[in-house]
Amino acid sequence: MRHLVLLASLATATAACRDATDPIDPALSAASTSAHLDLREERASLIAAGNAVSAAIATQGVAAGLGGALAADALLLSPRTATLVGRTAATTFLASAPIAPTAMNWEVIVAEVSNDGSQGYTWAQGNSTINFGNGGTSLPSFFLTYWRRTASGGWEIAALVFNLGGPQPLPLPDGFGTPDRKHRRTFPHSDVQEQRDELLAVDADFSAASVAGGTGPAFEHFAAPNAIAVDGQFLFGPAAIGTAFTVGPDDVVSWVPRFADAAASGDLGFTVGDAVFVFAEFGTFYTKYLTVWQKQNTGQWRFVADLGSSRPAP
Repeated sequence: MRHLVLLASLATATAACRDATDPIDPALSAASTSAHLDLREERASLIAAGNAVSAAIATQGVAAGLGGALAADALLLSPRTATLVGRTAATTFLASAPIAPTAMNWEVIVAEVSNDGSQGYTWAQGNSTINFGNGGTSLPSFFLTYWRRTASGGWEIAALVFNLGGPQPLPLPDGFGTPDRKHRRTFPHSDVQEQRDELLAVDADFSAASVAGGTGPAFEHFAAPNAIAVDGQFLFGPAAIGTAFTVGPDDVVSWVPRFADAAASGDLGFTVGDAVFVFAEFGTFYTKYLTVWQKQNTGQWRFVADLGSSRPAP
């Protein structure tokens, strides 16, 4: 209540400096609302939403339970298929494709949200069942999901990738679980399209660094201090990620970002793209990926979460 009184008194004090009919800048109003968000509550609501989708899948099946949580423009990265673009394409695949997952369940173990509470991401672990010609077996899996707030205040899935891995021992190391900070640094006057373009450019620079200087060094450089990636198990932090992703001197890993989104607060976003692994000894492999980016206090984008899955050769 006191902050409302303060805002009212500030408005009265500045009234003499402008015409009373001047419109209030919507960006200032949004910034004020964002400044009073408790991000701990936003993260808790995201964790609940993520676990609710797993429960819906258990009762309704994958196509209905997961499909009902997808945004209209959602991106689904399921193993051994190209990125599925849009709710309709994703639900059709889930309902009818022979290599679609027939069962999925998970528990959210990490959640983070943008500074305005409009977007967020979760890491979850559980199991998935896909028939790759062996009848289908439930196997431990990791799920990386990027979420957006809906107009009604709920959460919907903007992008989801899952792949085999885990189970991950809990609790996670200090600094890598769900943050307990109430606020983060704000980045006012952020233009969403500019942030999307920045993320596409940063991700392209990331790929160029992988080609020029090696995949391991590139991943280490572009990883945030709290970054998590996957190599069968979770990898924590730049050094561990860089070591695990080091390839041979004649191997080349490159990728092309195809999609991006970012929160209006300018501090959180994602990219989705296609990658190619060319190994001198083993041949060429094709994958796709979801990378979550968080703007650091320095203003630089660094990735905080990354997971991929296979795709067919083009």
